[in-house]
Amino acid sequence: MNASPLKSFKYQVIGGKIINMAPSSPNHGIISSGLNYIFRDYFTRKNCKECRVYNESNYIRLDIIQKEKNIELPEECDKDKYTPDVMVICDKTIDTIKGVTGAPDLVVEILSRSTEKYDITIKKQVYELIGVKEYWIVDYRNKSIEVYIQKNKKYGIPEIYYHYTEDEISRIEEEREDTGENMEIFTKFSPSIFPDLIIQTDDIFDGLLE
Repeated sequence: MNASPLKSFKYQVIGGKIINMAPSSPNHGIISSGLNYIFRDYFTRKNCKECRVYNESNYIRLDIIQKEKNIELPEECDKDKYTPDVMVICDKTIDTIKGVTGAPDLVVEILSRSTEKYDITIKKQVYELIGVKEYWIVDYRNKSIEVYIQKNKKYGIPEIYYHYTEDEISRIEEEREDTGENMEIFTKFSPSIFPDLIIQTDDIFDGLLE
């Protein structure tokens, strides 16, 4: 018996609008699964049983968070329902069968054509308001990661990390020699909440389909 279309219909509510979570591109899935593996492997190696990573499989209960923390969300977001591409939770008390009832420690959104305008605007604003400590915006077309970290309840200017090809690195090094400028190439970074977890940009973007 075939599944009901309503049961298989996955969606988010963003800014009061129902946004169909249509099947994403293969590259979207490659990055989402890869980040899920990176965090799971790290938690296993560190025997970190209090933290869990979700990969598009749970949603944030903004209604409960707003009420319990007495947070005023934008009016159009009162009934919003977000299912992040990846989220890390290290507080078991908010990790429930009915959804995540508090702010995740880390949220990752991977830009797709249907939702990217929300990821970089209203969702970023809401994640900041509810207290998500770290928010990443991953753009697989430009092979970049914007990392926002909460300080004084606000996201400041993001750190941006890029994936460079060998040719691009060679050209940058040649330009550095010609100009004498000290242009540093950042090819790895660590989450602020897991400073000993070193993530190579190659690990995120290598293997994407061209």
